[in-house]
Amino acid sequence: MRPHRSWTRARGQNVFHRLTRIVVVAASLCANSRAEAQSIRQDLYVTNGLVRAVVVSGNTLYIGGDFNQVGPATGHGVPLDPATGQPFSGFPKVNGIVNAVVPDGSGGWYIGGGFTAVQGVPRKYLAHILPDNSVSAWNPNPNGNVYALAVSGTTVYAGGIFTNIGGQARNYIAALEGTTGPATAWNPSASSTVVALVVSGTTVYAGGYFTSIGGQARNHIAALDASTGLATPWDPNANNEVWALALSGTTVYASGFFSMIGGQTRYYIAALDATTGLATPWNPVPNGSVYVLVASGTTVYAGGVFGTIGGHVRINIAALDATTGLDSLWVPNDTGGV
Repeated sequence: MRPHRSWTRARGQNVFHRLTRIVVVAASLCANSRAEAQSIRQDLYVTNGLVRAVVVSGNTLYIGGDFNQVGPATGHGVPLDPATGQPFSGFPKVNGIVNAVVPDGSGGWYIGGGFTAVQGVPRKYLAHILPDNSVSAWNPNPNGNVYALAVSGTTVYAGGIFTNIGGQARNYIAALEGTTGPATAWNPSASSTVVALVVSGTTVYAGGYFTSIGGQARNHIAALDASTGLATPWDPNANNEVWALALSGTTVYASGFFSMIGGQTRYYIAALDATTGLATPWNPVPNGSVYVLVASGTTVYAGGVFGTIGGHVRINIAALDATTGLDSLWVPNDTGGV
């Protein structure tokens, strides 16, 4: 098993284009270069902004432009060393946005997003990366983007904007064989996009844009039986989209664009009783949307586009006490949004 690795999504979708500009311009300066011999160097560093000037002197390439950082080209998703923050080497490059990542339990990863290839291997929106960094034969081939993934045993749950996946018609949510890729018989058939999934025992929690799922009317959040796919009686009834879910013990944390959930006024984030679906007193009151949640022990980490949360000024990212909802002294402050 490899050590646990955290993830980052490469935000600038123009990374490939920046790399191309550098290589093509540099090549044009070499009068003896032949067009048919040109190829993109995979080890060339890239920038986080426009490159406006390039010149070659000996073995050195000088560049200038609207950037303040230069680093290795990683593709759109890469695991990071949790101690150093540096990317692990050798990870296959993904050619499009990575929206969701879950470990496969054996040292590899399932990834979902808006990509069409991983390390040159055709994979539309879903892929399985093995512990040796190779792309497995697993290929459910959904016909739309994947926004959420969860793993339970040998089953991979996926949510997104697809209507066909694993060789079967499945509306926005599906369960897939984790080794071979076909869709299982599990079929809650959501009415619209599913963007958040978490699994707890025999229950699959889903969040998104839907107003019905699992054969019942459910506004944006639901609990589904992991065997039948039917909606359970649990019904927090959010009044707008749910974008993220996290579990801790008997509490389900939810975030999104709602202002009412679990029978209470809760702006953008809430804690729900896993049995009743009612909102608990926990109420950090952010002043803007929360897009991502992670629950770890006594702390709930939140990311989004807020300026205050948990009673303190916190720019887009915060650590909240899982009992009180108050913010901790952890202050990363990310000005770009999380």
